[in-house]
Amino acid sequence: MPDTPAPDRPRARDDVVLRPLDEEWVIFDPAADKLHALNVTAALVWMHCTGSSTMEDIADAVGAAFEPPVKGATIIGDIREAVDRFRREGLLA
Repeated sequence: MPDTPAPDRPRARDDVVLRPLDEEWVIFDPAADKLHALNVTAALVWMHCTGSSTMEDIADAVGAAFEPPVKGATIIGDIREAVDRFRREGLLA
């Protein structure tokens, strides 16, 4: 049976590559031959799309990276929006 991630535990596709580019980050989808520009926050969300973290876990981790830190509950909507974008673009497993 294939390893299917739970909807609330997003997992990035293994073949998609994340790289810094100037002040932003980019992810390259080789299957679609497409480059996606990400701001730092979206890149942090991407880095936590491991299949083991819930949306709340990701929000807490991303919120902790801010200075000063932000509670995950405050940004959970933004986290869901970023993950939904990754899903719509076919970047998640």
